[in-house]
Amino acid sequence: MSTETNYLSSRREILFLYDIKMGNPNGDPDENRPRVLPDGTNYVSDVRLKRFVRDFLKLQGNDILVDTIEGRTTNLTGRVEHYLLSKGKKQLDGKELVDVILDAFIDARLFGSSLAFKAGKKEEEDGEENEETKKDKKNKSEKWEPKPEPKTLTGAVQFNMGEVLHKTQDVEMFGTSLFGSDDSKGQGTFTSYFGLRYALVGFNGIANEHSAKLSRMTDANYEELLKALWCGVRSAANTRTKVGQVPRMLVSIEYKPGVEFQFGNLIDYVKPVAENGKSEKEWSSPADYRLDCTLLKQRLDEVKGKIARVRFDISPDIRFATENVIDGWERLGIDA
Repeated sequence: MSTETNYLSSRREILFLYDIKMGNPNGDPDENRPRVLPDGTNYVSDVRLKRFVRDFLKLQGNDILVDTIEGRTTNLTGRVEHYLLSKGKKQLDGKELVDVILDAFIDARLFGSSLAFKAGKKEEEDGEENEETKKDKKNKSEKWEPKPEPKTLTGAVQFNMGEVLHKTQDVEMFGTSLFGSDDSKGQGTFTSYFGLRYALVGFNGIANEHSAKLSRMTDANYEELLKALWCGVRSAANTRTKVGQVPRMLVSIEYKPGVEFQFGNLIDYVKPVAENGKSEKEWSSPADYRLDCTLLKQRLDEVKGKIARVRFDISPDIRFATENVIDGWERLGIDA
């Protein structure tokens, strides 16, 4: 088990902006259309953002709890049992089981888990069984029913639902498949999918130091999270509907140890404003707007006594509406 004790040393707050062009940032089962609120605002689920993070962390060699097994879908019981067997460990219960999960899976330390185990059939080791072994198994349960303690792990990191920060335009995109619809067809079939012309998406996130002590999230894990946010959006753009996603701005606010404060609504303090006369629905890139962070700077200045430092990364394509808005902030340098 890990001996690290440098759990998250203070509260952190995250503002993350990325955009997508001619793609779908988050689809629904209903024709896989972009998600939309009753007032017409498009939104992206926190589950989608966490998937970006998990996929990138996996690419970096981390074990992930919410994951498949060799490309096959599984449930929590199957994933944990597979991990235990791969490490030569027995099927565990109680606090010992939770200790192993937190030590092994970085996404459990970051985001927690309901630990909603379902009884699953025990995996057996390869090899032939003799009659004595078979008789012995008849006297044992065929199901592993984990009983973790605690039964729920609250994640140190929580994200709100993301929102598109401006009005955008829905588009239906058409294509042609190279394959026919059946053996008798000599031509490909027509395909279509739904997306947005252009969308700048904003997310709020909070990393709570008290929850971090329970989930064993460290300062180093937080740095990994920041990198996974910035790089994960690009890495995830490997399907037709997700291509065209670019990280645009990442801000990390680090409060002083012991400070019990957070804004919780940072995306309310930034707004893209038109640059060249185009309506918001006509935007197609950052060249069509400037990012107004004046209110964000004002709010941070008002509580500067609570803040240890503010760090950021920004795309070279983003231009600010006012000068000196990021004076005093430190570069994260993720792409350096």
